[in-house]
Amino acid sequence: MLNCTPLRPPKIVAIAQDTYLKPTVPFADPTHLPGLPTPKYGQDITFGYGRPAAHKQDVGKTPDELAPLMRKLITIFAAGDRSGMANRLVEKFLSRQGKVTYFDDNDLNAAAVKHQNIQYFIKAALGAPGGQLPPAGKKRIHQALKDAGWDIAKLTAPADLGVPAFNRGSAKARSEDFNNGLGLMINGVQYVYVVAQGYAYDEKEGMYWIALKYIFYDVFGLDDDDLEEFGASSTGTFHTDAGVGITAWWQLQHQHGYAPLVTRIVVEREFEVPAK
Repeated sequence: MLNCTPLRPPKIVAIAQDTYLKPTVPFADPTHLPGLPTPKYGQDITFGYGRPAAHKQDVGKTPDELAPLMRKLITIFAAGDRSGMANRLVEKFLSRQGKVTYFDDNDLNAAAVKHQNIQYFIKAALGAPGGQLPPAGKKRIHQALKDAGWDIAKLTAPADLGVPAFNRGSAKARSEDFNNGLGLMINGVQYVYVVAQGYAYDEKEGMYWIALKYIFYDVFGLDDDDLEEFGASSTGTFHTDAGVGITAWWQLQHQHGYAPLVTRIVVEREFEVPAK
């Protein structure tokens, strides 16, 4: 890790949370956030049996009828996915797990690393000179370190970062993220935790070194608002086949006990930064 000294334990140095999220259901991540704050999610992480849709949307009565309709979302929004990551996520959901679990995928991590919105977020979260500086009046990791006298143990983590999204391109035209599978798999990220794994500061050189792990979370599941906006009765931008597939997804989750998954992306970066 460059000139970094490993941090034991690692330290959260920045947090982003979707402002539309209604956080009520905790779902811990003991792998990457041991003993640290537990992310909380909304209705989209819940599942159950027999709950009627608000406007009686119904595209099938049994899982055997509904699953093929949901699978069509892959051909609609992931036709350009050559890695198969979208298909793996959908098939894991359709395996009908009895509880919510994480979905990790190396190809998904690799796609995130290349994504312009994620590259921008990584730079913006650091907020260092020569990179993406924060808006006026805002503080990011660099400014928080400066306030702490470059002592990472005293850093107060900024918690007002905006979440990134995999929403480049057009759902209607099925382009970019709505062709490569990322819009289907994630679209809007719900949380990002930026965790410092290593750090060193040299006052004489006027430099610091920091090793960061960015952990992105979203729920691969639907809430009632998703059904209303994008389901079979929608008159929005989604094609009719997509609306049917989304309605089938909602029915499987809330009427047939198919547990959603939490997609988890992990990206690691190291930085050498002037302490000024």
